[in-house]
Amino acid sequence: MRQRIPACDTTLLCSFIVSLTLRLSPPVRRPLISADNVRRQLCSISASASTEQSFLRRLASSPIVVSKSASCTVLSTVCVIGQKKGLSSRSLVRTARSSLHSTEYCAALRFGKMPAATLHSGVRHGREAARPLANDTEKPSQHPYIEIHNLGEEVAACVGEGDAGHGAAGGISAPPPRTRRSFADAVEVVSKMTSRKPNRCPDGFETTKLFLDRLGFTPILERIRFVHISGTKGKGTTSAYTAALLQAYGFKVGLFTSPHLTDVRERIVVDGRVLDETAYARYFFDFHDMYEAMRYSNSQLDRDIASPSRANFFRFMFLLSLYIFEQENVEVAVMEVGMGGRLDSTNTVPAEVSIITALGYDHMEILGNSIQEIASEKAGIMKPGVVCFAAPQIDHPETRPVLEKHAKEVDAPLILLDKDVLPIRSWPRLAIGGAHAIEDSKLALMAARRIAGIPPILPLDEVEKNVLQTMTYAGRSQIVPIDGGADVTLYLDGAHTVESISSAMEWFLEASATATDASPRRVLVFYTSREPKRILKAFMPYVSKLCKIVVAQVSNPRITSHSADPDDVRGRESEEREMMVAMAECWRNMYREVPCLPCAQPFDALEDLLDLVVPAAGDNEDASKPAQVLVCGSFFLVGDILTLIRAYEAGKRRGD
Repeated sequence: MRQRIPACDTTLLCSFIVSLTLRLSPPVRRPLISADNVRRQLCSISASASTEQSFLRRLASSPIVVSKSASCTVLSTVCVIGQKKGLSSRSLVRTARSSLHSTEYCAALRFGKMPAATLHSGVRHGREAARPLANDTEKPSQHPYIEIHNLGEEVAACVGEGDAGHGAAGGISAPPPRTRRSFADAVEVVSKMTSRKPNRCPDGFETTKLFLDRLGFTPILERIRFVHISGTKGKGTTSAYTAALLQAYGFKVGLFTSPHLTDVRERIVVDGRVLDETAYARYFFDFHDMYEAMRYSNSQLDRDIASPSRANFFRFMFLLSLYIFEQENVEVAVMEVGMGGRLDSTNTVPAEVSIITALGYDHMEILGNSIQEIASEKAGIMKPGVVCFAAPQIDHPETRPVLEKHAKEVDAPLILLDKDVLPIRSWPRLAIGGAHAIEDSKLALMAARRIAGIPPILPLDEVEKNVLQTMTYAGRSQIVPIDGGADVTLYLDGAHTVESISSAMEWFLEASATATDASPRRVLVFYTSREPKRILKAFMPYVSKLCKIVVAQVSNPRITSHSADPDDVRGRESEEREMMVAMAECWRNMYREVPCLPCAQPFDALEDLLDLVVPAAGDNEDASKPAQVLVCGSFFLVGDILTLIRAYEAGKRRGD
């Protein structure tokens, strides 16, 4: 387990510096370094650095030249200062090692071979030696090379003076002081971020690259191994399977996906678990401070890329995931693309293997109107020499030549996972239902084995079978009986494209028939923010199997509002109602034989949904049968319903 450098009282830091120097320096040729000199040198560098990461960058460009033993001292001190800001000892040691030079015996040597254990020991001994000296402030003359200073306050003062000076000339104010730091506060910050209208600037990919450089995250990209996953249908499920398999192989695995359903922590998972609220809040605000500090940096570039006009919630979460994965010492990270691939923030990771799942029509206003254009954007995650496993593209075979052409252009080995490619014929029954899940799990197996160095031709072992047979993923082919399923069973799937809705309907028809009888009472609860006529066509082959549709609204603030302005919020709510009315009218025009029940507002409690789906809506509906209810069309709708289910199962009832 990775050790943590202990925190050190700021009043002891300067004494600690010199104590280590006296303790570790050789008896001869000992260039004693006073605490005041070190303090002055560090403060000088810190004066032009608004964050600890930028402090280390400044340190790298203006290295402190000291003896080899003093290098240990200063390096340890830098780590302690950084630790107080929440930075990991691993990243600090790595950066600081390359910054400090040794000149012992007049030889200019790069100081880079000190093990972390030596640093930990040095810090511990330094604290012990410095503590009695820190209390002896009235007799500094007894220690000619030791001066007691509150280094933390003086460094902060230097940084403040530097910002203030710049602010006078350039109008840059100091960053706001830290206030609350709980998980609830983190959720509030996220809510404010997501309430803004999404910013999809065309230079988002380049902006992300600049963030990685300016935040000092390049070493993270070099240390962690990455699996990169794009596609239209099933990329979330494929990501979850890949992460679960890698964890079963013994790796410490990070998983980054989007969107979240009920809790923002779902987006960043370590070893199959969300972080506890305390740890998440700590990491969130530590990174948030670094991110926000760039807005007040002396660097014009930092201020430009961190300006509110370029704010992007997905990019923030992607960068936060890297920070958390570094703090948690993740070995392999599975990164799901947010949108497209070529220009997505996640495409900045140096993946060792990539996956492209089944393609379809989605985000056409950004990715293109033709399936070939969409395929070209998705293919943008391919990289030279990096194997890419792709779904066979049964729904859209015309995308195969696009993928093959791009793979050839970038010299990326492409393996389309046709039936005769994977030699494993016998596949276990999956916990996630639907034929699409089999395809997703096969892609995941190929990628995970590639990372682990396991030959793809080997039969499934018991560990792999167990993962495939037991892994579930919320909001994907999820079945939830309400009160045992006597009256209602919910089938939840975030399917929101024509292709994924077709797959979800196939799964729903099979699963609901198995659960009840050959002709069950099936109900659809649906919401979409997309063009309704195109999406509703997906139900044409299945509409005769449905008794009614409930056209829902969502309460998720990411959909219902894009502004804190009350007038704007009311405007968005009005737009949502108009969208719901238009969708209900479109359904009635297309499928007159199936009753349509529009919702006047989002569900406040699960009973609101049950009141609509349980009673019969027409003569052709048998109210004596339990209602089998498919909820689909949007992850936001699925998230809302899951929230209501959990409240209901916890004993909360309407009106409580």
